[in-house]
Amino acid sequence: MTPGGPVAKKVGDNLVRTILDRIFQGKLTDGERLPSIEKMTREYGMSAVSVREAIHKLSMMGLVHIRQGGGTFLDRNIPSIIDILDARKYVEVAAGYLAARNATAEEQARLGRIVAAMEEDFRNRDYVAYSKKDLEFHLAIARMSRNVLLSAFLENIQDLLYYLQERTHMLRGTIEKANRFHPQIAKAIRKGDGKKAQELIAAHIEAVKRAWEAYGRTERSEAIGTPLPRRTGAATEAKSQLGTVRKKAG
Repeated sequence: MTPGGPVAKKVGDNLVRTILDRIFQGKLTDGERLPSIEKMTREYGMSAVSVREAIHKLSMMGLVHIRQGGGTFLDRNIPSIIDILDARKYVEVAAGYLAARNATAEEQARLGRIVAAMEEDFRNRDYVAYSKKDLEFHLAIARMSRNVLLSAFLENIQDLLYYLQERTHMLRGTIEKANRFHPQIAKAIRKGDGKKAQELIAAHIEAVKRAWEAYGRTERSEAIGTPLPRRTGAATEAKSQLGTVRKKAG
């Protein structure tokens, strides 16, 4: 983890993403034992240090637990995507209210710059860059709340949040809706309107929940595990890639 900042890309993150894909595709079951560190080192071609780092991140998310001398196991109560979104909603709604009350002018200006950069990424159809700034936006609001516990909750699961944001943006219409919500949330915080910020954050996350609920298990597994299109020389190529994924997801 990188306290106080967005996810920093490391070698072990690829293993984290692989395991998360397998969890949410239903290929790993609750309580299942993961392969040994030595086996994952050979299978994924990374150092034992990187494998341990990946396992530590999954442990911080509450998805695995380590038995001393007994191996690493998936938790027996893995949260669903909807469970995670519900937890996010209640934490972020509270953070948004407090951010509107406590944010400094400098912090508000920084949030505005994040939104402007996201809008540029959206126009360029650079969805990878957009997802990274999306996470940065939500973490910034949590820090602006001045509530250490609310901020720590999101910081500790930021890798999971980023993973799910990437996957969510593959679902039809979600990235377009997010791009409409973010400027409105930032505006409410800038105006010191905590109630409006709460309403917008709740509506934003409820919209994401509805997008996931609209898809059955089979369709969700198509969205999970599919990489977001990066910016290319032709914006239409990126749009075509995203449209193909969304057709599979829908």
